[in-house]
Amino acid sequence: MAVTKGIKENTAKKDSKKNTKEISKEETIIRYGFLGLGVIVALCIIYFVVASLIPKNYVKVGNSNIAEEEFMYKTNTQYNVFVNYYQDYIAGLGFDITTQDGVLNFLKTAFDNQRSFGQMLLENVVDSIQEQYIILDLIEETGFQIDEQELEESYNIQLTNIQKAADEAGYDLDDYAKIYYGTTFKTMEKVIKQTLKVQQYSSYIEEQNLSAVTEDRARAYYESVDGEGNKIKDDIDKVTVVTVLKRTVDEQLNPLSDDVVAAAKIKAEEVYQLALGGQDIYELAELYSDDLVDSVEDEEADQEEETSTTKPGEYTFTKNEVRVTDLADWAFEATEGDITLLETEIGYMVIKLIDRTEFDTVKDDVYRLISSSDYELQMQEYKAMSKYAVMHYRLYQDLYLSYQTEQ
Repeated sequence: MAVTKGIKENTAKKDSKKNTKEISKEETIIRYGFLGLGVIVALCIIYFVVASLIPKNYVKVGNSNIAEEEFMYKTNTQYNVFVNYYQDYIAGLGFDITTQDGVLNFLKTAFDNQRSFGQMLLENVVDSIQEQYIILDLIEETGFQIDEQELEESYNIQLTNIQKAADEAGYDLDDYAKIYYGTTFKTMEKVIKQTLKVQQYSSYIEEQNLSAVTEDRARAYYESVDGEGNKIKDDIDKVTVVTVLKRTVDEQLNPLSDDVVAAAKIKAEEVYQLALGGQDIYELAELYSDDLVDSVEDEEADQEEETSTTKPGEYTFTKNEVRVTDLADWAFEATEGDITLLETEIGYMVIKLIDRTEFDTVKDDVYRLISSSDYELQMQEYKAMSKYAVMHYRLYQDLYLSYQTEQ
């Protein structure tokens, strides 16, 4: 389902063939007084016909006008990313995004104090359009050579996926593009190929940036803190642990009964002693961890067991990825092979540290992060240039305002 273009969409569609800049006969006569009335009428007819064929523009980046069809394709593509990212949030609020009302309600829901999800979505769309046209301009200015073979291969992969989706939905490509992206397939093809060119150039620039990063700079970045005082490496370093959890709360974090909590503590202490005595921690996790027992029962009930390379009770995470702070604090201070028993907010947890990363093991990741950061800074400099200034047409403003947060 294509994203709605605002509450006044039906009216806008009815008026889509009207001239966007109407000039009265009187104004035309004043401006072109030397023309005969018959010529004026003829010119007006031609003007109205031509104007009806010109795509409506939503956004302008520098000298480039982004028409409605391209804008709506980018918006719906970004919307699909939004839905995927916020799927748990959407489900929690009970939005049915298979309906137009459900989509509108989601897009009008507050994201922060200033914007709704819809407004944030459109801001991101405009930002991505601006960046795309900046890079297309840079490709032309620098004479960057597009790898046409790679471009064609990448496009054919996407085309195959689009065709498959259209076939499954029971539409031809044009109808599929209109229904699911609010555009034409011709526009989709154009934007996809533009995007693939942009990706080639962006990858080239990031590789150039990567080659310029020194180890001293990488190490300094790894050990630094951000503007809020958070350690950068807390988002980079990872630990691998095995846990045996005996729950003291249910899935909604409500406390379990006193006798269940007491039994959980006794069992956790038993498991801890077994682990200290050398019994395999993975076996203990498979036998006694509440989370693992629950997941196995669910799989058997659904008869949908899937093979996995993850060992029982094993988790790998950065410090900022785990909600149980006691677990994270211990894991990032412990030595490989250490075992402990923690009382956490969700239960008693026997933990063994299996592995942890340090600078030398994540150095390549750090280099990549710096390269990407340099690229983003370069893009921000380009976006601040007057030659790449963004102008919003009235159509965009109406669409943006239609997603104002409902009070």
